[in-house]
Amino acid sequence: MASSSGHAAAGGERRDLLDLLMARLAAMLGDDALDRDRAAATGRPAASDTSGTSGIPDSEGHTLPAGPTDARTLLESIVFACLAEGIDDERIVSLMHMLGWPGSFVCCTIAGTPGHHDMWACAASIRGALPPHKDGTPQDCLIGEHDGHVVALVRVDDGASPDQVAAIAKECFDPAEAICLGPTRQNAPGAARAIRAVVNALFALQACTREVPQPMRTEDLLPERALMGDEDAREELIGSIYESLKGDNPNDPTLLTVSVFLDSGASLDATARVLSVHPNTVRYRLKRATEICGWDATDTREAYVLSTAITLGRLRDAGMWRDNGDRQA
Repeated sequence: MASSSGHAAAGGERRDLLDLLMARLAAMLGDDALDRDRAAATGRPAASDTSGTSGIPDSEGHTLPAGPTDARTLLESIVFACLAEGIDDERIVSLMHMLGWPGSFVCCTIAGTPGHHDMWACAASIRGALPPHKDGTPQDCLIGEHDGHVVALVRVDDGASPDQVAAIAKECFDPAEAICLGPTRQNAPGAARAIRAVVNALFALQACTREVPQPMRTEDLLPERALMGDEDAREELIGSIYESLKGDNPNDPTLLTVSVFLDSGASLDATARVLSVHPNTVRYRLKRATEICGWDATDTREAYVLSTAITLGRLRDAGMWRDNGDRQA
């Protein structure tokens, strides 16, 4: 695992790249970029519009299939690429504002394989299916490509809901391939995490030996994503599971009971012997644990989720990570 200095160096390189991309965008578009942005957003051509067809680099440096290139499309590709790389500072907020996104918003992500591998047609179908804002303007949506998957970041606090976006995903992606529904997050930092969540979940699916729902949710692969270094997954495992089981009372036996049960091969009798309690007491505590965190230690898959969450939580408590999520040297 890279050291914190390595993370800092990589982050600096990405931010230098962002500065370069912004300068390049300004040079390409000129002073009338905003007018062309608005025209593209409303579907009405601007007098100075010079859109054509060209390849656009994605977040991994690949080139997307030929498609329309105008000011808005170029700007969206840069914003998406930066968010996918975890760049979410004030410059990205400013660029998103140029695209019509407010400074504060709620969003979610969907990802899947485009039918016939036509990224542009898939993107157009997603945009066309999204309900407009309450004032009738087109819904805020950023769409990009990653490893052959189309990823859409959609605003869901003005005209659209996560359930509507999930329904759109089922219609716009190839149903024969994995479709992933991402988490609901807030603002640019949350948008970056939501994008990485679906990207990491689809990648982790390649190593998963069990069946997952179709469409699946990023929560279905929480342990795998956390092992990949997904900060959002790690925080969800620690915050929603470990902290819930730990509780505020240091004398609460719930976390200890779940931990011993998992370490004892899911044996009620073995757990009862270690804790010097009756097996029925263990059974009651496990039921209470499920009510608290939503995960059942008696289910094989959910036991793995719980075990991962407890391990990560104990590593955090031992000082493994700094507040910014980097591993301690």
